[in-house]
Amino acid sequence: MKKSLLAVAAIGAFASAAQAQSSVTVYGILDVGYIGSNAKDGGAANAVAGTQTKIQKSAFGQSAEQTSRLGFKGTEDLGGGASAFFTVELGLTPANSELSGGTAADALQRNTNGSGSAVDNRQSFVGLKKDGIGQFAFGRQYTPVFNTGADTSAGQYNNVVGDVVYAGNSSVYSSTATTSSGNNNGIGFTNRASNAFTAQSDKFAGFQVGGLYALNNTNSTVVAPAGTTDVAGSGGGNSNWNGWGLNGNFTWQKLYVGVAYQSFKTQYTTGVTSASLAPTITNVNSVGVTAGQSTPGGSIFPAAQISDKQTLAGATYDFGILKAYAQWVGRKIQNDYTTAVNLNAGITTAAGAGEQLNRTAQQIGVRSYITPTIEAWGSIGNGKIKAAADSATLNFVGWQLGSNYYLSKRTNLYAIYGQSNTSSASNSATTVTPGSGSGANQYALGLRHTF
Repeated sequence: MKKSLLAVAAIGAFASAAQAQSSVTVYGILDVGYIGSNAKDGGAANAVAGTQTKIQKSAFGQSAEQTSRLGFKGTEDLGGGASAFFTVELGLTPANSELSGGTAADALQRNTNGSGSAVDNRQSFVGLKKDGIGQFAFGRQYTPVFNTGADTSAGQYNNVVGDVVYAGNSSVYSSTATTSSGNNNGIGFTNRASNAFTAQSDKFAGFQVGGLYALNNTNSTVVAPAGTTDVAGSGGGNSNWNGWGLNGNFTWQKLYVGVAYQSFKTQYTTGVTSASLAPTITNVNSVGVTAGQSTPGGSIFPAAQISDKQTLAGATYDFGILKAYAQWVGRKIQNDYTTAVNLNAGITTAAGAGEQLNRTAQQIGVRSYITPTIEAWGSIGNGKIKAAADSATLNFVGWQLGSNYYLSKRTNLYAIYGQSNTSSASNSATTVTPGSGSGANQYALGLRHTF
């Protein structure tokens, strides 16, 4: 009996020790409030000069300062400085009756989901870590450019218009916009990649490096890929998407500098046409549920293989009384080679290699605590965009001001105002460049709670 009791005690002690070596954390953000905006969409392709759509919105909404979410993350100590970790994070829309991701094209979470799933998978990955060396993970994860931008953003990736680098989830423009003003949601860079492997080193003498490789190739022989026209003799083919990225950063005293580059390719055997995509918001660097960023379909050229190359460089310096930020981002989307593209049944057109969407932007900002409970920030930036092969180059500017009043470490009130404008340009005496003359201002008053 004594031996049995000792055995039970030993098993219990071992179980307690094992349990103590692992942990699971539930976390989340709920962000709600009032959001108002005024905007004008630029003229569509070949529209008569001056043609614009005005949009006014006034509503109680969500996720102005941060996108609402619910997540689970955990670690397990494997011994010898090694550990396993995981994260599962879902998008939330607290102002609505359903979880985010409830429609096939969810502009809020930038997720194109053909099934119209009621849950948006923001992140889900599992990996291993070794102290003093680094870590790796598999799953749906943030990209190198996104992470580098997050470390150097004065506005911390809020969703109010005015941030020309992030160009986040602002609801200011129409959900069916077909033109690129340079400030459309998600036009800056790809946030997440599904089917991705990432690796990140520990810091060595202030330096840290990392990388990403994503692979999602699907070959079909029955129907044409999504976004193409299935005409006689052209069904089937490839809907292949893959990409890679690298990032590095350096920290020295109060200075932080980060750079990142990523490149994605989407291949369609039967081609993607601008005519078949408009007026929907489509994804140019992803297929199905692997969606990253959305770009208005009307600004995309016909293509069979699309390359999407993105670069971001940023820096911060903490002066003590305030922290200064600077960023530059570039994105080039192009057709890799000339090909015949199906427009409609029996009709084809040639898509020339090199036709592209080209965008660059730069931004500076500051962030500071005015009092122990009041925080403020501001940013201003500008950029250029060439949204189609035959379009003129448009110039755009944006700026933003915001403030937080902290009621506690986890709860704060906020006020944010942002504005963006795109210059007017014409292709001829009678037509305007798509996106030309767009502009918007947006303001948000809300309450954010983190847990």
